[in-house]
Amino acid sequence: MKKTLYITSIIAAIIFTACNAKKSTTDKNSEVPAKKVTTSLKAKKNILFIAVDDLKPLLSNYGETQMITPNFDRLASMGMTFTNAHVQYAVCGPSRASVMTGANPDKTKVWDLHTDFRESAPNLMSMPEYLITQGYQTTAVGKIYHKGSSAPGHDGKSWSLPHQLPKNYDSKYGPAAFEYYQDPETKRKMAELKDEAIAKGIKKGGKQRTYVFKKLKPSSENADVSDTAYQDGLYTLTALQQLNDLEQSDKPWFLGVGYQKPHLPFVAPKKYWDLYNRDDIELAKFQQLADGTPKFAYHSFGELRAFSDIDSKLGIGDKLPEAKQRELIHGYMACISYIDAQIGILLDNLEKRNILDDTVIVLWGDHGWHLGDHTEWCKHSNFEQATRIPFMFAGPRVKENQKSHHPVNLVDLFPTVFDLANVPQSEQTDGKSLAPLLDNDTSTSIETDFAYHQYARGKRMGYSIRTDRYRYTEWHDNNYRSFGNYNQDNIVGIELYDYEKDPLETKNWADNAQYTLIAKDLKSKLKSHLTK
Repeated sequence: MKKTLYITSIIAAIIFTACNAKKSTTDKNSEVPAKKVTTSLKAKKNILFIAVDDLKPLLSNYGETQMITPNFDRLASMGMTFTNAHVQYAVCGPSRASVMTGANPDKTKVWDLHTDFRESAPNLMSMPEYLITQGYQTTAVGKIYHKGSSAPGHDGKSWSLPHQLPKNYDSKYGPAAFEYYQDPETKRKMAELKDEAIAKGIKKGGKQRTYVFKKLKPSSENADVSDTAYQDGLYTLTALQQLNDLEQSDKPWFLGVGYQKPHLPFVAPKKYWDLYNRDDIELAKFQQLADGTPKFAYHSFGELRAFSDIDSKLGIGDKLPEAKQRELIHGYMACISYIDAQIGILLDNLEKRNILDDTVIVLWGDHGWHLGDHTEWCKHSNFEQATRIPFMFAGPRVKENQKSHHPVNLVDLFPTVFDLANVPQSEQTDGKSLAPLLDNDTSTSIETDFAYHQYARGKRMGYSIRTDRYRYTEWHDNNYRSFGNYNQDNIVGIELYDYEKDPLETKNWADNAQYTLIAKDLKSKLKSHLTK
């Protein structure tokens, strides 16, 4: 009872603080008079496009009752929550290039964190770029594309109004060290290390950053600061300002809001850490390699091992110490609740403007995240925890408060948003509109009964499909891609998981005689996808 009252008081304090901060910092935004909705059902709709980095469905509206995410619940009550949604490639660059063009990775030719689709597939047009041709104003804040592989201006062709990456941190705390850290002691030490790098003749900012991070790079931070001491709080305030600008025009608009958390490092204001008791946090139940799964299906979570408080020598199959696991999961949960608060501010603003009925809202994660299952951390795999994402729609023509377990793809976002917003479809998309699943008509559906995904390990590319019950993966060698010839002799590994019998993927059933016919059917589905 005491814990319940404590958590309730914390939530109330957060909401009160967020509302007061919004009022004092964004008076112009909060005092905009409500807009009278006069558009017809066939008029083009506004689009609020919310991207959340590294977010798996660890949310209360996905049945994770330990999570405190009331604004995800609120958005879910407004529309559709897809519970079996998957990305096309579980790392930022390829996933974002795919969703932003509506094209699969083998069409964008983006399989890493360095390739810009404007160079690898110059014939493709981005979603907001296409919307500009349809009479839209488009702009964004934060991480929409992967920063390291997008054209200047965060893919400048996408925006009719410039994309923004604000750095006006709360003046009480000053700029975050290397855009991450606000703990005073961490900032002091990092400043000393930076001075040390300069004294050694290291002049370029990127190399100074590398020098500092080799010596000090915490994987998490729990600092008693405001929401706007970190990037994502700034992104929300900037989004409200952009919304003001967009609403001054008579044109429909596209506003992208790209949140950084819960990407590493797990930094969030203390009040969000305080929502959870670390001792109560459950660790992954299955922390070993699956029986019969090829070892090359795994990775040694190099992204996490790059942090100074993580043992860099850990390899595939090695477990993190339990205390560090709890700290990381605690930080991930805190970051999610931090983002939940930002989403609440956005929804409040749309409601105050009376434009919810004229605005299509879509929220998505760019991939999932391993939290110790299979001894894995980060993304970078074909397993369920890496590919499965939160995927939510609300707004015009979306029935309220519904869930669907139909397998769907993130690449389906592109045509679905156009359908809901009354925008003519672009012919370049590889996705399918999910609108038949979103309305009040229970007789409408979509034909495809599987989602698909891929991930590379060196010269091997693992291609997967996910049905309502199974995941089937083929590993093709020799740099095979789906635009090449399918060759059975090129397959060097097969995986099959049964989520009804074995939800934790503890065993690869591909060689089990009981699954012969199932494997044959799944192989046919995958091959049809790869050879179409």
